Amino acid sequence: MSVKSSEKEAAAGGFLTAGFSLLVFCVAACVLFFAPRTSHAAGNSGMDVVLVMDSSGSMKKTDPLFLRIPAAKMFISLLSADDRAGLISFSDRSYPVSYLTPLDSEGNKAALLSATDRITSRGLYTNLYDALKGGLDVLSMDGNTERPGVIILMSDGMMDTGDPDEDRRLVGRIENELAGVLRDRNVRVFTIAFTEQSDVDLLRRISKRTGGFFNLALTDKDFHLIFTSIFESLKGPDMLPVTKNGFFIDGSIEEVTIIANKGSPDTKIRLNSPDGQSYTYNKKKEGADIKWFVSNNFDMITIKNPAEGRWEILFSTGENNKVYVITDLSLRTNFDQLYVAYGEPADIDIWLEKDGQPITEEDILEKIDFYIELTTPDGNTMKLKPFNRGNGVFQRRIASFNEGDYMLRIVAKGMTFERQKVFVFNVPGPKEALDEPPPAVTSGEDMQEEPDKAAVEMQPEDGITKERETEEVSWKTVIARFLIINIVLCIAGVVYFKRRDLKGLMSLSALERVRGFILRGKEKKDTENGAREKSAAERAVQARAEKEKEEAAGDGQEEGADNEEVNQAEEAKQEQEVGDVRNKIALEEDEAADKGADKDKQQAVQEETKETEETEAEEPAVEAEAQKKKIVLEEVKEEEADGAQG
Repeated sequence: MSVKSSEKEAAAGGFLTAGFSLLVFCVAACVLFFAPRTSHAAGNSGMDVVLVMDSSGSMKKTDPLFLRIPAAKMFISLLSADDRAGLISFSDRSYPVSYLTPLDSEGNKAALLSATDRITSRGLYTNLYDALKGGLDVLSMDGNTERPGVIILMSDGMMDTGDPDEDRRLVGRIENELAGVLRDRNVRVFTIAFTEQSDVDLLRRISKRTGGFFNLALTDKDFHLIFTSIFESLKGPDMLPVTKNGFFIDGSIEEVTIIANKGSPDTKIRLNSPDGQSYTYNKKKEGADIKWFVSNNFDMITIKNPAEGRWEILFSTGENNKVYVITDLSLRTNFDQLYVAYGEPADIDIWLEKDGQPITEEDILEKIDFYIELTTPDGNTMKLKPFNRGNGVFQRRIASFNEGDYMLRIVAKGMTFERQKVFVFNVPGPKEALDEPPPAVTSGEDMQEEPDKAAVEMQPEDGITKERETEEVSWKTVIARFLIINIVLCIAGVVYFKRRDLKGLMSLSALERVRGFILRGKEKKDTENGAREKSAAERAVQARAEKEKEEAAGDGQEEGADNEEVNQAEEAKQEQEVGDVRNKIALEEDEAADKGADKDKQQAVQEETKETEETEAEEPAVEAEAQKKKIVLEEVKEEEADGAQG
């Protein structure tokens, strides 16, 4: 019976295990199907960019030389062939100059560059709301919401429609409505204020809430520097370090673009190549594929298949020069943040890729110098060394951030190549970091008004998009229901087809529970009997021990009397022995005293005899000395007598 029960139990357990495994599989399938997808697109993936440029009359004072035009041209020229760009001029409202144009041909790019020359400074007002909404309209025209969108808004003023009440209403709509729509549609806004008199706070908030960045151009010479910074933040291009107005070209570089800054419009930039050639705007090598763009503040030079070795930039200011390259040897990093939380650290990973694959060979990496330069808001620069984390990745934690704008420069230098990445990021202050964006829906008079054309245009009314979203949701619902029904059917099938085995298993389990109950009752009874027997035995032992103790106490009294007599005899004997010892010691002391007196007497006799002998030995010497003195005295007297006679 036990063998059959074990077989049934094993069979039922096997089927239950299979059913549970199937259930886990189905649940995992649901999780994988409905899990959100994460994008691993590279920094140079295609994007749509709209430049929204202020053409109000105040720009005549802010940018009298129209330097924002060449800066915009430089930015457009740096974009990739898979990017699209558009252009809007705004004053009292927005005026599209060029809709989204693919940059996959020289003709399209030339047409867009030419369109920037139509930007003027003759407008009467500065409608920031319509400028942003116009940029969003251009990005939304083809209904493609998959490509990331970017708006670069340039302005020198504040919201101005000629009506202060309307200005306040539109500012509220920017913050309460438009910023939320831009964020939901994955459109980042980069703002550039041309003066401190601009609505700096508004432009900063718009950028931060949409994931963009705010820039302040204090002079017209800063325009192109801000555009290069935005380009680096958006595209993360491969760059070369510039040291002492020079840079090093290695064999993996297919194309190089140099941004050389100038001290004055009359400066003539010159390039010296490793093969001894010298290039200027008017003097280029025949057959060389070189493009040279000249402006008042910078020159932009693009060279395909540049010569290997060190190139030099002559007559440049040497500050903020940029060198962008197209190469299959790239420096990569996980850092792409425009904002870092106040007081929180940032972990920066760095690695190199060759043909899109990480370089992990330690014998190669140990010859490459990786380092990080961090420039703080007060202008100080610190150099930090990352640590080799393994698998080709180098890591460094940067902590203790304070409020302000930072520049991060990551550099890799090998024996035959150099690469760098540059990032600009902001650390908001504690108060600004705690500020929450306002709700996407407002209340009050604006909500009761009839929605105007702009508000209607911002609503997602694209029928194709709605249909696609509905279709996607419907398919997900159908698949989810299908999986749930299959799970229920699987469980029901296992229970139905194996109901006998499960019933036997349940009966076996009931018998086992009864048997266990009986055994536990028997064990409890045996335990109680054992406890009672143990208690009786302990009481018997205790009684026997008390009896032996009483007997021992009686014998002790009799032995006490005998022991007292013995002790008295022993004490008398000990006193007798002590007296004998004392008498013996006194006798020995007397004998020792007599011997000492005899010894002293004998020593005195010996000393006296010795003195006598010494006296007897000295007497002949004394007599001889006296005789000698007597002779000398007589001779002296004779000499005196002879002298008297003479």
